[in-house]
Amino acid sequence: MFSTLRSISRLKPRSPILSPSLIKPKPSFRRLSTPPPSPPPPSRADRIISKLPKYLHPYTRPLLSHPASHLTSFLILHELTAIIPLFTLFTFFNLTSWNPADLLPAEWIETGYTRFKRYIEKKGLEKWIDGRGVMGLAIAWAVVKALMPIRVLGSVWAAPWFARKVVIPVVGLVRRR
Repeated sequence: MFSTLRSISRLKPRSPILSPSLIKPKPSFRRLSTPPPSPPPPSRADRIISKLPKYLHPYTRPLLSHPASHLTSFLILHELTAIIPLFTLFTFFNLTSWNPADLLPAEWIETGYTRFKRYIEKKGLEKWIDGRGVMGLAIAWAVVKALMPIRVLGSVWAAPWFARKVVIPVVGLVRRR
C-alpha cells in the first residue's frame, strides 16, 4: 500500500506548468523607434516648493493647480477678517463704555479718526454717527490694524480650504451658466 502512494506522489508535477520562474519576459525591440522623451524640467514654483519643509507641501501643492482661486480666497478672507471685527468692535465699544485707547498707538487712532470723520462727512452720515461713534470706529480700526499679522496668518492658513469649499464651486456654477 505504501508503495502505491509513493508511485502516485511521483506522478504529480513538482512545480506548476506555468510557474513564474518558467515564464521569461520577452525582450523589447525598440531598435527602430525613438527613445522616450525626457521629463520636462521642474518649474520655478516646483523648485521653490521642493526647498520648503515637508510639512508645508500639502498646503503649497494645491496652490500650483489653482493659483487664482487660492489668491482670491486669501483676499476674500483677508477682507472678511478686517470688516467683521471692525463692525463687531465698533458695536462693542458703543454698547459698553470700555475702549482700549491706552493700549494702542495714538497716531493709529488719529489716522483712523480723520479717515472715518472725512468718510462720514462725505456720505452725509453725521446725524447717525456722532463724535463718540467716530472715535469708536477709529479705535476699532486701530485694533484691527494691530491684529494684522494674526489676520494674515489665519487667511493664509484657511485659504486652501476656502478655495476648495467656496471659491472653486462658485466659479464652477458661474461657468455652467
